[in-house]
Amino acid sequence: MTPATAFAVLNASVLPWWALWLCAPRSRLALRAASHGAVFVALSLAYALCFAAALGAGGPLSLGADGLRKAMATPRVFLAGWTHYLVFDLFVGAWILRESRRLDVEPRPFLLLTFLAGPLGLGSFLLRRAWHLRSLGGLGETDLA
Repeated sequence: MTPATAFAVLNASVLPWWALWLCAPRSRLALRAASHGAVFVALSLAYALCFAAALGAGGPLSLGADGLRKAMATPRVFLAGWTHYLVFDLFVGAWILRESRRLDVEPRPFLLLTFLAGPLGLGSFLLRRAWHLRSLGGLGETDLA
């Protein structure tokens, strides 16, 4: 599979989760999709393949900004990096969906920000979560509830 084809397949593979979470975040199906680890295992395996291909193509072992920039300019290394973002953003989205349900907070703005700009969605949700927990007197509670 070419890097361009893999890029298209990987992007398409996460879209059903994002669409479900953005359109019906309170549904039982959305919660089930956010709680099921199989998609993350599958995407992690895809990442492992992309990473191995990147290493075979002279990949991201170059330390320093210049080496990484040059490596990211190659299709296989870029694909590995992009897959890394897809997996982690989806994982963060799943956590936001589950945690927002637990706290009874509207998840859509944070999910949309995570989908479009990963860390901004996570950061804004963490701020919202802290504000919500502080108002309930539970700021120090763990994420494992």
